[in-house]
Amino acid sequence: MFSWHETALLELAKQRARIAHALLVHGREGAGQIEFALALSRQLLCESPTEQGLACSRCAACNWFALGNHPDFRLIQPESLEPDAENEAQSARKEKKSTQIRIEQVRALQDFLAVGTHRAGYRVIVLHPAEAMNAPTQNALLKSLEEPPPATVFLLATSRPHRLLATVRSRCQRIAVPFPDRSQALRWLEGQGVPEADALLALSGGAPLVAARLAEADPLRRRLIAQLRDPRFDVVAATEHCLRVEPAEAVAWLQRWVYDLLSSRLCGKIRYHLEDSATIPRLAAALEPAAVAGVLRALAGARALSQHPLNARLFFEDLLFKYRALWGSP
Repeated sequence: MFSWHETALLELAKQRARIAHALLVHGREGAGQIEFALALSRQLLCESPTEQGLACSRCAACNWFALGNHPDFRLIQPESLEPDAENEAQSARKEKKSTQIRIEQVRALQDFLAVGTHRAGYRVIVLHPAEAMNAPTQNALLKSLEEPPPATVFLLATSRPHRLLATVRSRCQRIAVPFPDRSQALRWLEGQGVPEADALLALSGGAPLVAARLAEADPLRRRLIAQLRDPRFDVVAATEHCLRVEPAEAVAWLQRWVYDLLSSRLCGKIRYHLEDSATIPRLAAALEPAAVAGVLRALAGARALSQHPLNARLFFEDLLFKYRALWGSP
């Protein structure tokens, strides 16, 4: 449990006996929606909760949950997020795993729901990320949300609740996952041993979990940004850096950089790349705001396609040529 989740979990602990059958656990990316949902699941399944109603971490139910084999709990997520127990050679197949929650996974819940609970307590199902369900899959879930078995709680964890069907959202009580303030986020990052936590937190828009993820690929990001500082950079070389991470991550790097150029040009503010507070205004001064906004729109459109680019190399070369054209470079 993250420190910024504690107050909200304590409030939910007070509702343990009358908790809603379906909760939409939502919040900003990087706030820890899945961690919140799992902490709440353990809290509901605990058989010897503390005086405050939190999980005791000592009873049989808590031990089973920690080991991932509680009989009254199910975590439904895309295959691509499941732990890979294979060796490195076999794990190369991970790229081919589905990034969607498949309709078969939701239908398979019927057998789980058809029998009583094993421990005479709650039964909890977490779906994460909930927006990974397409419309038919959400409709398959809808019947269970409309007519849930007794003592059953569905937790739909997402940072994009707008992507869920209105009929699904209407059957859920919304639970906003708290977002940490800057001091909380920095303390957590420093506790995780993340280097240059301050700069990464700024780059992530204040989201500590995003900052921690950025830290893993930060050397690559820095090399890409070093090239983007030069209006005549080598597109082919920059593309190579983009190809070494998930496409969505590389597109996000480009979006943040171009956003800072536009923000600096229009209002003299830099949101993400604080370490480039001298370079960005100099670069932005030579640009037409409308042209920069056009590239930013192109990147936003590319973000939607980045999960499955038909040809990743051509995909990034096209984006980088659009960026370089801001300075009139061919």
